[in-house]
Amino acid sequence: MRNFKTIAAALAATSLLAFPANAAVNFSFENLTGAEYDTAGVFVTGDIVFDGTVDDGFGFDDVVFELWDDGSLKFTETYSGLIGVTNTFHFESWYPGLVGQSAPGVGLYLYDSGGEALAIDPFFPPHYADPSECQENCGPVGQVPEPASWLMLVAGFGLLGGALRARRAQTALSFG
Repeated sequence: MRNFKTIAAALAATSLLAFPANAAVNFSFENLTGAEYDTAGVFVTGDIVFDGTVDDGFGFDDVVFELWDDGSLKFTETYSGLIGVTNTFHFESWYPGLVGQSAPGVGLYLYDSGGEALAIDPFFPPHYADPSECQENCGPVGQVPEPASWLMLVAGFGLLGGALRARRAQTALSFG
């Protein structure tokens, strides 16, 4: 009987270490989508949902979201949710790179109070050889600037060049 009590106490202590008292609960990823391109990179978007339980500071329960690809951290964000309610946060992450050379999929992780709360690894967004093949939820890949943006860019370079030229002429006069 004494051994049973010792084992029960050890299991209870282990469970307290595995699940911190100040951890958020009911984690989920919702509306996950995105696109993975051989030549342009990866775009992932979705919602993070969790119930705030205990104050991590200033009345909020903080949860950390990380996106990993091929052993490299590509995106991290801390979300501060209200205590006693279900919190929903939207995220969008895009990073460039040559995807065709690596393992497919990315890893999505949520952490609270120093421990992993939820992981989806691998998550496979739709895969495309080229960004032109994607029709929806494609991310910022392949966007072409408007003509007005090109005009402002060229005008800005023109003004910068004119200012440098005028400065050079003033310098030549003052030392000449």
